[in-house]
Amino acid sequence: MHIKSGLKFILSVALFICVLSALAQADEKPMAAISKLRDQCIQILEQAAQSENSYVRSAAARAAGESKSPAMIPFLQKSAEDFYHNTRLFALQGMKTISESEALALAEKLKDDSNIWVKSTALEMLGDLGGVRYKEQIRPFLDAPDPPVRFAAAAALIKLGEPEHYAQLLEPLKRQDVVYKYHAIGHLGKIGEEKAYRHLVDLLNDPEDEIIFYGLKAIGKNAKPDILPRLRELMHSANPSIRHQAALELGALPSHYTRDMLIGLCSDADGMVRIAAAVALKRFKQNACDGVFEQLLTDPDFGIRSAAARAMGDIHLHNQANLLAWASRDPNIRVRSSATRAIGMMGGSDAFALLVRLLGDSNEAVRAYAAGNLLRVLR
Repeated sequence: MHIKSGLKFILSVALFICVLSALAQADEKPMAAISKLRDQCIQILEQAAQSENSYVRSAAARAAGESKSPAMIPFLQKSAEDFYHNTRLFALQGMKTISESEALALAEKLKDDSNIWVKSTALEMLGDLGGVRYKEQIRPFLDAPDPPVRFAAAAALIKLGEPEHYAQLLEPLKRQDVVYKYHAIGHLGKIGEEKAYRHLVDLLNDPEDEIIFYGLKAIGKNAKPDILPRLRELMHSANPSIRHQAALELGALPSHYTRDMLIGLCSDADGMVRIAAAVALKRFKQNACDGVFEQLLTDPDFGIRSAAARAMGDIHLHNQANLLAWASRDPNIRVRSSATRAIGMMGGSDAFALLVRLLGDSNEAVRAYAAGNLLRVLR
């Protein structure tokens, strides 16, 4: 597929619609027109928050957080009371992008949430944002019945200067239950200390592919050159998930170590591996694999198309607006949602025009993402 030059026309049409809207209100000042557009975005989010569809409500909460607008604080406070746990989780995470003090207050309320993921995130946030004065609120959760909650409490207290709680995260690594191990590994990755890093590096030699994958994922952007020899081996793994994570780790290392290896992964058989390699190379300002995004936007797998669209929010491409305009018209809702969020991250006049058009998308979740990200662009 070639993204045709006609897509430039799409952008022009979208911008023209904006101009017509402004001209239709010729008696108003430009700021008044912008104010009306903000009000429209807020109305779209509020309508989505009333949907019977839990996915739409959670999308509205996530989009409100992505707006980074203080005007969304009351909205997120209300979303944090939603029946659906993902809506509450996105409200808590989104609040952190707008106001750390409000996020801390919300975390205090949600530390006793009925859902283990909301509760774990709240405990993590209490430690990160509240510091040592929240130790005693976190400590009782070391004995919680749910392992992920115990691990979150242990990791929070380790970061607050209590290394004796490492035992609670390391003991699960001796068990056979991979899911149990995964939760502990994830929290080890959030600690950020050398001791935690060394335990994660040891996991890269585990006989189980799943544990290697979780170890790589937990290391994330904290990768150091000492694991380069192992990454060089893992990039040839038969498991595409491991190759994908290895590419992400390579992207966290200096380019003179990894550039040629990443270029090789841009022709990998797996689409997710190609996306990871291309994104990593763009961080090094390399253009060798830019064509990957255009190729994958027509992949038969909507998950690949969605991942390619979302990844473009983290980088800069010379034809980025055209590619995202194409993705924003995909027949799959997930792809359009990912493209909409990436457009908001891209920002600028191109983003403004595209997001205004997406306010009229046929899907309520996409409209919510467009509204939240348009508020972000209008800040």
